[in-house]
Amino acid sequence: MARATMPVTGIHADGTPCTHLVNTRTGRPKDPASGCPGRTGYGATCSACGETVANYLKLLVTPDAAAHLRQHNA
Repeated sequence: MARATMPVTGIHADGTPCTHLVNTRTGRPKDPASGCPGRTGYGATCSACGETVANYLKLLVTPDAAAHLRQHNA
C-alpha cells in the first residue's frame, strides 16, 4: 500500500492552490501581472482519501494534517 501524504500548500480564497511567488507579509503576488488574487491561507489534501484541512496559518494546518495521517496508520 502506498504511503499517504498531506503536503501543505498555499491556497486562494476560492480554495484553489496558489503556486505564485507572494509577499510573506501581505499574501499579495510579487508579480502583479500573474493573475493571482493573493494567498489567503494554507491547506493540505490527503493523497489517500482526499480529505482537506485548511486554515489561515500554516502553523495550524500542520498538526491537523499529522493527526489525520495518524488515523490512516491505525
